[in-house]
Amino acid sequence: MVLKETTSFSQDYLGMPVVDREGQRVGKILDLAVKMGEPFPPVSSLVVEVSVRAGSFGWAKFPAIIPWTQVEEFDENLVKLSILPEGVRLGALKKNELLLGKSVMDQQVVDNQGRKLLRVNDVKLHELDGKLRLAGVEAGMKGLLFRLGGGKRLEQMSRLFKLKVMESIIMWDLVEKFDSEMKRIRLGISQDMLKDLYNL
Repeated sequence: MVLKETTSFSQDYLGMPVVDREGQRVGKILDLAVKMGEPFPPVSSLVVEVSVRAGSFGWAKFPAIIPWTQVEEFDENLVKLSILPEGVRLGALKKNELLLGKSVMDQQVVDNQGRKLLRVNDVKLHELDGKLRLAGVEAGMKGLLFRLGGGKRLEQMSRLFKLKVMESIIMWDLVEKFDSEMKRIRLGISQDMLKDLYNL
């Protein structure tokens, strides 16, 4: 992998093209799944929107789960698989896998006492030990502006006026519990401790 130091799920991966081992387009990334159980969970599967020819009716699309073990190359421009299109299957996520887009984005972040803090606007990933891992969640204004389409403008203005736009990234190893039923991410620290750490 040849990646920037820290990457963004919504900006860098969502919609990224996926090709087979011969370089033919398979589809595009819809989501990434991580394998839970580590402080910084590794990406374990790709959810790819696959386009296939449907006879004289044109093209049909379906979401396929592709294990990370079938990824041959992965950089900032595309994903290359080690298989041919006929090897792509619908598949299913394992019980310990968590989808970043579907399950983490927009979730409520609460402290160790259940007090609401912020909502997740983006997910940050980082390459560590040769694996792409979930590093943290971005819950600040920068992530929100990018999702609303104003991120590029923000970057242009910051370069013009030589300003640094701070990100509010909460590292994933601070997460104590991910409650999928209540749709919230519970931290293992208090609201006051979080403010001290991140100047929120």
